[in-house]
Amino acid sequence: MAGAGGDGGAAGASRLVVTADWLNQSLTLLDYDKLVDGQSDARAATVGTIDLSDWEPGPIEVEITPDGTTAVVSVGPAFFDGLPGLVGDPDIPPGGTLLIVDLESGEATEVPTEDVPLGIAISPDGMTAYTANYGTGDARGDSVSIIDIPSRQIIEEVNVGSGPEQIALSPDGSLGIVNVVSGGGVRMFETTDLAGTLSNVVETGTDPSDVSFLDGNDRAVAANSFTFDVTLLDTSDPGNPIALNSTLIGVGVPYGLTYVPARDEILAPAAATGAGLPTHLVTFTRAGDRLNPGDPLRLAGQNFPLTAAVDSEGEYAFVAHIVDHELSIIELETGDTRSIEWLTEPGPSYVAVQP
Repeated sequence: MAGAGGDGGAAGASRLVVTADWLNQSLTLLDYDKLVDGQSDARAATVGTIDLSDWEPGPIEVEITPDGTTAVVSVGPAFFDGLPGLVGDPDIPPGGTLLIVDLESGEATEVPTEDVPLGIAISPDGMTAYTANYGTGDARGDSVSIIDIPSRQIIEEVNVGSGPEQIALSPDGSLGIVNVVSGGGVRMFETTDLAGTLSNVVETGTDPSDVSFLDGNDRAVAANSFTFDVTLLDTSDPGNPIALNSTLIGVGVPYGLTYVPARDEILAPAAATGAGLPTHLVTFTRAGDRLNPGDPLRLAGQNFPLTAAVDSEGEYAFVAHIVDHELSIIELETGDTRSIEWLTEPGPSYVAVQP
């Protein structure tokens, strides 16, 4: 089903930062250079928008293919239909689906998955997307979908256990890792045979959320929201991954994890634990098989940050804040931060940087 293309974003013109604007039901295309210039506001930085109002409740997560031309977008409530107080108790329409969006034309194609999707991973060659299908409060999902991006077709759907929320691929694309909320941990697989190589659940903590590989295939990390920590995993044997140790985040609730290859660091936005409390960005460094959290960096935006997106050079990070419609912009070397604010309904919910 073709979507309503907005003013479109010229992929190949200025580098884009793309936000999923959840209950605003759109994608916003922002000029990277203007975001990092230290002075441009949202109006000056906005290149265009893509209208996705045909699909409720709205885009919750977005990832961009390595060639920068295509966005893969999950539409759904995430876990906010069960915990609406985290985002100000909005009226959340039912529904959910997967969209593949051409960033140049704004054309969106629906690719219905078995369960409502949430987390997205894209293969290094940009040909294949993997979705963790978390479902909704009324119909919890239990599947991972594999999608051929050029043809906009489902290749395979595999049951992985109730509540798969986020998914990641190794740098070479040969391995995958998915969290399974019901199992309190993660499962691994080989991308050539997801169903046939799916490992048992390795417990990491209470309410595991985001997952990420590090600089190769032998180490990965998982955030555990309700034990407030990050678990380091030995993934050198993908059929038998091992949880090595867990490190407290120190402030707030961890959800998203982003590995920054250029800096060999892990970024973890931390949601506030109560009304009026700040959100933070915590940087983890590695010393052998230990994770060391740095001093938390206070962000201007409030709840609920789902991820930190980073440019390929490792210079700037971007964190979306649903509640107060802000996007934090962080210079990683100096720790300097600022934010821009726009939109009206809860959003932006997620952010991705064009390669």
